Amino acid sequence: MTNEAVSAQSMKLGAEFAGEVIVPGGSNLVKGDFKQAGIHAVLGIAAKMAFGFPGLLLVSANSFAKASTGHHLFEAFQTESAEDK
Repeated sequence: MTNEAVSAQSMKLGAEFAGEVIVPGGSNLVKGDFKQAGIHAVLGIAAKMAFGFPGLLLVSANSFAKASTGHHLFEAFQTESAEDK
């Protein structure tokens, strides 16, 4: 990869993270996945109302993971997925 490609990828990742700071689901919004952005925004508001700031952080982390890797946060902690069977 060239320095320009790495720089562009870093800028995109930074914009997704900044979007998450502003609103839950912001990283998906930057990526263009409006469905996931809306779902995470609603869940983030509900989680903040129910569990406070830690709930909001979990939803934001899940949204960022989904936007950057394509997988939800809880999928990173599964030992065996349905695909492995």
